[in-house]
Parts: sequence; structure tokens; C-alpha cells
Amino acid sequence: MSRILLVDDSPHAQRMGERILSDEGYEVVTVSNADSALIRLDDADPDVVLADTVMPGRTGFDICHYLKMSPRHRHVRVILTAGVLEPLDEEQAKRVSADGTLKKPFEASALLAAVRPLAEAAEAARAESAPQGPGTRSQGPAKSAPVAPFVAVVDSEQVRAAVTVALDAAMGVIVDEIARRVLTTLALKKPEATAEPPLPVTAPLRPEAPVPAVPPNAEPRTDAVRRVSPVRLRSSSMLGLNLGRTEYPPDRE
Repeated sequence: MSRILLVDDSPHAQRMGERILSDEGYEVVTVSNADSALIRLDDADPDVVLADTVMPGRTGFDICHYLKMSPRHRHVRVILTAGVLEPLDEEQAKRVSADGTLKKPFEASALLAAVRPLAEAAEAARAESAPQGPGTRSQGPAKSAPVAPFVAVVDSEQVRAAVTVALDAAMGVIVDEIARRVLTTLALKKPEATAEPPLPVTAPLRPEAPVPAVPPNAEPRTDAVRRVSPVRLRSSSMLGLNLGRTEYPPDRE
């Protein structure tokens, strides 16, 4: 019986779709996001993929575009789903070459009617692409499948978790290596001889500058005195002061 990969972020949609398809005999694998679906493609190896078009991050359109571009999964049929109140872009569904569309919540008859013919077509396409046995003859040269571009699935949280696990596993080895190198460095380093600290050196007292002695027979220093002309007295002047022109004595020969 065919295997169905159901991609939906709604737990209710997962339970409903899995119950309806399992009761009909299909093997169902459910995931909650597009990144997990792309990772599970190899081990799940589905014939039909039911992918929700309204999910955080990558959507069912991205899954369908990847499957239609991958030669390894060219037999896979894709049905795009959306809630009854959620828009489903039919033009974009045609651009990514979707094989069908379906509204949720899943109704058993509508879901089986959409899945059954696509599952049969996927099984027929898988049988045609399978390698032929040694007793059969080829009908002609095999056509080379177009090379699909590689689509990297990068999840920052998964990368962070992987790095954390790797560091935790290697932490003991890292600590041992660092401790070994530190001990080796300390062992190779020769201890320096400890010398006694030198005695403190006290600076000599600075002698006071000598006071210069007065040389003998030195004449005493006298300050210059300004010469002032004496006031001449006149009997006819008031208080005996000559307030007029100053008269100087005639020059003597």
C-alpha cells in the first residue's frame, strides 16, 4: 500500500488525516513543518504528500516546488491543503505544478477521492523508473533527468542545538588539553633566584650655603643722595620765602 506524508502544523488536522487514511490501509507519516518534511523525505519515501499552504516559515508551496524540481522524487504527487477560512492561491499552486488542492477540515470521502488516484499514479511512475531486471530489454536509451538545484534546509535552532551538543561532548577533552599545556609551561619555566632586597639608601643632608664674609678694608656702602638747592630767604617776601624765580649765584671763575 502507498505511503502518505502529511505536513500540517495543526495537531487536529494531523489526527484526522492520519485516522482517515490509516483506516483505508495507507501508511501515514505526519510532521508539523516544512523543514521536517524535507528532512524526512528520504526515509519516509512517500508516494503522495499532503502539505498545508499556511504554516510558519516554509509552506506547502515550497515543498511542492522542491519535489517537482527533484529527479529523485519525480514520481511523488502533491496535494496542497488549506483551512476553510484560509485563502489558497490557485495560481501559485499551478506555478509549482501541484497535483491537487483540498480544503480542511478533512472529510473522509473527499480526502480519499483526492488521494487514491494520485497514489496509484505515483506507484505506476515509481515502477517505470525502477531499474529493469537482467532478463528484460530496454525500450531505448534512457533519458537523462534534469538536474535539480540543491535546496538547503537551514534551521538556526537545530544548528545551535547541534553545536551545543558537540561542545558538551568535547568539553572534557578541551579542559584536559588546556590543563596539560599549562602544566608543561610551568614545568619548563625555571624559577628565578630570589635576591635579598637592597638596603634603603638615605640621601645625605644637603649642606647649607655658606654666608659670604665681608672682605677687610671694604668701604661702607653709601646710598646716593639727591642734592637739593637750599631755599634763599628774602626779608621782603612773605614768611621769608622767595616764591618767585630762583636765583642762582654767578659762576665763579
